Amino acid sequence: MTRFSDERVCVIQGATWAGVCGVRVTPAEVEELLEETRQLIPAGKTTTWWLDPGARPRDLNERLVALGLRGPADRAGLLHALVCVTPPPAGPADVVVGRVETFPDFVAATELVWDAFSTPHARREAERPHLRTQHDAAVRAGVPVTFLATVDGRAAGAGRSVYSEYGSFLIAGAVAPWARHRGVYRALVRARWDDAVARGAAALVTEAMPGTSYPILLRLGFEEVCTIRRLEDPRKR
Repeated sequence: MTRFSDERVCVIQGATWAGVCGVRVTPAEVEELLEETRQLIPAGKTTTWWLDPGARPRDLNERLVALGLRGPADRAGLLHALVCVTPPPAGPADVVVGRVETFPDFVAATELVWDAFSTPHARREAERPHLRTQHDAAVRAGVPVTFLATVDGRAAGAGRSVYSEYGSFLIAGAVAPWARHRGVYRALVRARWDDAVARGAAALVTEAMPGTSYPILLRLGFEEVCTIRRLEDPRKR
C-alpha cells in the first residue's frame, strides 16, 4: 500500500483500489485536483473519494458530480462514522474468534468477506493474484490485523483492525450468510475491542452503512460522530 499526502489531499492506494480523502482546496482548484489524482492513480483501479464534513469547498460533492464522478457501485454513498470507548458486549460462547496467522486463513477470511458483500467476480479475480503480497505486507507492517470467527470449526465471520496510537479502526467486518443472527458480528467487535485494550489504546472507530452494520453498532455501544459521503471516479483509462 502507498500513501501520498499534503495539505490539500490524501491518496491511499492498494493493488486494485485507491481512496481519496482529506480534500481541502478552493473552488477553483477542484478540477485541477481531480486531474492530479488521476495522474497519481493508475487507470483501472477502483477509485473512491471520501468526503468528510470538513471537506472544502463546501459544495465539493456537487462539483465532483458535475465533473463526472458518481455514486459508488456498492451503493454505499453515505456512511456513518462511529466511535466506541466502552466495552461492547461479548459474543456467544460458541463463536470463537482469533487472529489470522497463516496465509490459508487469510485467504479464507478474504473470500468470506467477498461472499458477504457480493463482490463481483471480475473484482475478485483482479484481487486474487495480490493476496499473497497483501498478506506478507500486513505481516511485515503489523497492520491490518485480520480476525476470523468460527462456529463449530467453520469460518463464520471476519473483520480487520488498523492500529493507531489512539485505538483501532475497524474495517471489512462481515458474516457468512449461514451464520447470521448468531452473534458472530458482536463477537468480532468484542475481540477487536479486547485486542485494542491489550495494546493500551481502548477505543474503536469505524464507518457503517445505514441499512446494515449501523443499527447493530449502535446497539453495541457505538456513538455517531459524523456522516461521510462517497463518490466513485468511473475513469477506466
